[in-house]
Amino acid sequence: MELDGNPELVPVEALRSGDPITDVHGGGQHYTVLESKSFDESCVVLELESKANDQLRVIEMTFPAGYYMGRSPRHML
Repeated sequence: MELDGNPELVPVEALRSGDPITDVHGGGQHYTVLESKSFDESCVVLELESKANDQLRVIEMTFPAGYYMGRSPRHML
């Protein structure tokens, strides 16, 4: 569901490898999900690819279960 030009919000538990996302609560950075791991139903660890200043980097971030990300229309090359 997309409202008023806002991205569709998706819980981190539903994200899968290859999903382009935007952290709508963390500054709007765009990422591509490389891997998603759930731990004891309380948190999700995402391995993400980010492009900033024309450099690709891989980062790992932990989010509480129920945290929402936005589906991004962007695909990084």
